This record gives sequence, C-alpha cells and structure tokens, in this order.
Amino acid sequence: MCGPSSRIPGPSQEELDAREASRRRTAEALKEERRTAEQIKAEQAEVSLALASGRQGRRSLLTGKRKGGSGFELKEEYKTKSILGA
Repeated sequence: MCGPSSRIPGPSQEELDAREASRRRTAEALKEERRTAEQIKAEQAEVSLALASGRQGRRSLLTGKRKGGSGFELKEEYKTKSILGA
C-alpha cells in the first residue's frame, strides 16, 4: 500500500435529482421547439402554395388545362351527367 486510500465523494442524491430534472426540462423544451418549427413550416408551405396557385388550398387535377399544363382533359365519351369518368 502506497498511502491512505482516499475516495472522492460523489454528488449527493439531491444534486443527481436536480441534474435529471434539468435534463428532462431541456428535452421537453427541445421537443416543443421542434413541434412549433414543424407547424410554422407547414403554415409557410401552405401560404407559398396559395400564392403560387392564386388561391387558398389545393387545385384539383380535373380543372383542365392551366398555365403550365398540369391538368388533364377527359374525352367526351367518358363524361356523363351523373359521373365523371369513373
């Protein structure tokens, strides 16, 4: 034996509990921040889509030819008064 054995005391139970509580609060705050960021991103995407299309919401593909040719047309034989090409 080279000398007296001295152990360094570890943190008390109160300190350990305080650290764990701090970690939990930080994790919850990060989750909330991510949720908020996702909501803001979705709202911004909807606004930019509305600005690009000229109206709120999404356009149907059945609206026919539009600027950019993103619609399609149906032949007259598929169109009836009660159904539409179903």
